[in-house]
Amino acid sequence: MLFLFFMSASLFSFSQGDSTSTTTMRPLAFAPGEQLTYRFHYGLLDAAEATIAVKGSNKRPGWTIDAKGKSTGAFSWFFKVDDHYQSHIDPESGFPIHFQRDIKEGGYELHQDYTFDQINFQVDAISFKGKNAPKQTQHNLNAPVHDMVSGIYALRGIAFDTLMEGDTVSVPLFMDEEWFQLKAVYAGNKDIKWNGEKWSCSLIHPVIQTGRIWKNPDDLAVYITNDSNRIPLLAETRILFGSIKMELTNASGLRSPLGFAPN
Repeated sequence: MLFLFFMSASLFSFSQGDSTSTTTMRPLAFAPGEQLTYRFHYGLLDAAEATIAVKGSNKRPGWTIDAKGKSTGAFSWFFKVDDHYQSHIDPESGFPIHFQRDIKEGGYELHQDYTFDQINFQVDAISFKGKNAPKQTQHNLNAPVHDMVSGIYALRGIAFDTLMEGDTVSVPLFMDEEWFQLKAVYAGNKDIKWNGEKWSCSLIHPVIQTGRIWKNPDDLAVYITNDSNRIPLLAETRILFGSIKMELTNASGLRSPLGFAPN
């Protein structure tokens, strides 16, 4: 199954275990009002677009990261995608309080609803596929954990300037009723051209399993700006049956001006 969000955990490889990350983290690089728009390419074909917005709420404490994506153009003719993710997070820690996932990809439909108790390390999960009856489960963990969306935003908090090339960072993640470590290898700084300018970015290679989809362990690359916003600017991968590319097309409502010195 091909998930729409190239930067979502569904395209990463995971290792299961009890260890937690000791990675140095920065204060949150985002705040309510931020909106990022991305375009996805499959080879030369425009495949999809996604918008991710951070929202505040007067009704309950915390922030919501709202991510929506749809297939576009000719790609929709043979594989229609309509995905919606919502992660309600604690703005102090960045960890999720509640997570919802509704995806429609081709003929596949999935709904997931997770309620997190980060103090007692517990997750109450409700999930169902298509029109099947909901399944309720409770999961006991031994550390705080992220959902698919908050985990990606946690990568924006990593202090890459404290790392050496080749260092591996990890983010604890709860996905599909299992706990994993989302791991990525830091590959140094690279300049990326965007919007007519060069941007210094941290390059990371999420840890992937070679063989089925990827040939080489560095075939998936994600570039995160080295300014205070630490935005995923570009992601690209070579796969056995083509290439996929995600690129930022617009950024608004940022916590800091683009290019502002990092915290």
